[in-house]
Amino acid sequence: MTFSKILRCQRSIRQNTTTGVPNKVGIPGFRKVIMIGQVAVDEASIIQALRRVFQFDETQSGDFTLHTPIRVTREKSVTGTSSTEISAIAKRLNEAKKRDESSFQWENEAEFSLVSLDQIGAFDRFFEDREFTGQGDNPVTFRFGRPSREFAVYLLCTVMQNDLFMRSGRGRMILNRIRGGDHRSLDLPLRPRSSRQPLEVESLFDVIAEGLRATTLRITATKANSDFETLANSFLFHAAYNIDAAARIGLESWFRPQTIQRNQRTQADTLEAPRQTYDTDLVHHYLMGVAAEIPLLEYLAYYHIAEHFFDKVFNEDLVNQVRSSIADPSFSARRTKDIQSVIRIVTKVQRQVKNEGGVNEQRSLQLVLDRFVDVPRLAADLDAYDATLVDYYNNNEAPFAGANKVNFHGADEDVTRGAIAKRIYKVRNALVHAKEGELPKYAPFAHDEELAREIPLMRFTAEQIVIAHGKVL
Repeated sequence: MTFSKILRCQRSIRQNTTTGVPNKVGIPGFRKVIMIGQVAVDEASIIQALRRVFQFDETQSGDFTLHTPIRVTREKSVTGTSSTEISAIAKRLNEAKKRDESSFQWENEAEFSLVSLDQIGAFDRFFEDREFTGQGDNPVTFRFGRPSREFAVYLLCTVMQNDLFMRSGRGRMILNRIRGGDHRSLDLPLRPRSSRQPLEVESLFDVIAEGLRATTLRITATKANSDFETLANSFLFHAAYNIDAAARIGLESWFRPQTIQRNQRTQADTLEAPRQTYDTDLVHHYLMGVAAEIPLLEYLAYYHIAEHFFDKVFNEDLVNQVRSSIADPSFSARRTKDIQSVIRIVTKVQRQVKNEGGVNEQRSLQLVLDRFVDVPRLAADLDAYDATLVDYYNNNEAPFAGANKVNFHGADEDVTRGAIAKRIYKVRNALVHAKEGELPKYAPFAHDEELAREIPLMRFTAEQIVIAHGKVL
């Protein structure tokens, strides 16, 4: 679930640092530390990751030798890796001209991690071990398949930092595959493969690449310093257009250290039967949000819960305005100007509805929040989920939406609810409108990390609305 794997699409980190510090762990000399987001990839971190995966902490002269060799064919086994190979991989990664969380780019080639966007893995199955070469004076080659040894090392160092994943069932399954637990005595069946190409395993890092079950796109160009990201995205469009199989550049969620964890309020063995019934339409929107694999869809599913009541609260607000005017002791049905003042209230609202093609959504959103959302409870939910979020909303706008800050510590709850309504509405507008040249604007995938931080505010708001309409059993 996107919310339980929140901050899953952190693709926009572009600034990384390289530093040199003495290395006294296994490899002599100096180490250059490559920082990709928060992930260091150097000789020492590679050795540390190998030790953790294979539960072995002895090395000789920088080499890494397995206690029990991994058998990959009846005639061939992998016994470990050498300090020379480890150093060469670290050096190759360090030579990348450009790198971010999901790609490494060199002068004439690049490698991108891919995330399939369908549930049945059609993209991976179709493109596994496929290679395509263009034509012309500067042909470009696109190759899909398991990660290179270098990229596998980066992914290994990354996943080793995700403690939650390492303790999960899926994490244990991947570790078992890498360690050889599901193929030690078998003949090359590290993963189901097509019959196009035999599996080639010459290195421990080939075994790791297979065990990680990741797919990468490697691009080679005769022209130096090509725009590899544009080439990659162009091929992904070409594939989606022609065979209806979609993938995007990015990391699968389990390759990323999770800074916000599952929103599990109750242990399964202490869960009780519900004491209220809830509106079916609201429940369906909520379930769609929880199940959504794309942050944009998740946010909008929760927004639709608030939107469900826009017409109702807007019309009730109009009725209350008219009723208040008529009930005022200064009002007289005998005075024309008093009647006209009531007509003006209705006419003004009707004009707004006509001009905007419906009720004033931002006003309606605030009315919904005023009626159904308790600010202290909302702040408490945010704090319980992630203690940094309240301060984040207080100190940061939503950059892709130009959305305002929200001060949860203010004395006036009405002011806070107004700020929440404005922020939510601006984020919603950024998601549904994408006119060229219009700024700020949401960019799919590139802004998913920022959008992920907005989802808790929207979800906990939606939850209060659903609960407020519950009926006691």
